[in-house]
Amino acid sequence: MEKFRVTVASLPDRERLVAEILYEGVQWAEISQEKGDELIIQIYPHPRQKHWEFLYDEALQILEQAKNKLLES
Repeated sequence: MEKFRVTVASLPDRERLVAEILYEGVQWAEISQEKGDELIIQIYPHPRQKHWEFLYDEALQILEQAKNKLLES
């Protein structure tokens, strides 16, 4: 889990805050609330490999952590 980082940010093209999820300094996902109170997740392609690969439980844990951090902001 130490390779993951969650940052809550205010982006110029968004009305509300977003939670950016990075792995080894590369963004792989973003959670936002741009459409009402529903959470939306965007998954980005890996810039140098065919795909991202994580342990299932770690991915779920970091997504939950990002959601909570966003909702608390």
